[in-house]
Amino acid sequence: MFNNYYSVTIPAEDGLRNLVARAKDNKINFVDGIKELSSIGKIKKFNFNCQYVVLLPAASLFYHSVALEEKNPYRISEDSILSKFAEVKSNFEEEYYYDYLEIVSEQTQERKIKFFAADKTMLDPLTADMDKYKNNYLVSALPVAVFSVINKIVSAADYLLYYKINGSYTLLTAVDKKLDLLQSSIKETELQQEINKTRKYYLNNKNLELEILEGKSELLNLSDLIELEADDFVFLTSLLWSISRCQ
Repeated sequence: MFNNYYSVTIPAEDGLRNLVARAKDNKINFVDGIKELSSIGKIKKFNFNCQYVVLLPAASLFYHSVALEEKNPYRISEDSILSKFAEVKSNFEEEYYYDYLEIVSEQTQERKIKFFAADKTMLDPLTADMDKYKNNYLVSALPVAVFSVINKIVSAADYLLYYKINGSYTLLTAVDKKLDLLQSSIKETELQQEINKTRKYYLNNKNLELEILEGKSELLNLSDLIELEADDFVFLTSLLWSISRCQ
């Protein structure tokens, strides 16, 4: 039964926020509510042998997008990808942990890499107390988790999604259900202006109408899957993504 426990941790402005839940028989129950922590080593659920997932908000990430010229759609040269980023960030491999999404347009067959990287000096202190569990946690980008879950839920192929994290908003857009634009640290007073500006850009430049989606728990349509003890879209989405990734 131990493998049914999941711990999701998201860095906040002045610490960490964590949620531990148990998933079994198509039901998700919170072991605890969302807790404030100073380090991952302070999580008092190690006896559950959780699957530990750390998700980094967009504001903490170096985000970049590049087109790929390789003709073979089944082979990506990581050396060629990293060489593109060496021009943007020096000593990239030595200073950053990274992950990426490959985006292939069904309409044009254009291939892009959406690159998410985190400074090692930011991540290493978070995991310093996890020596015993070094092989039992996953670090990824929060926007990737949110994007992956929403893509499976909504019917719209082209949409704009905004959600609140750490007191500000992150904005994602998808074209043909593929991540296209990402913005972060948007103030609430600036949110509508950014939404209007983004919609205008896509309408004028790509002739696309974007469906506007607000990141809230109702969007997830969880029905009987979860005992909804907290209305926190980011953590609920992250939890669903973590379960699908770690099962």
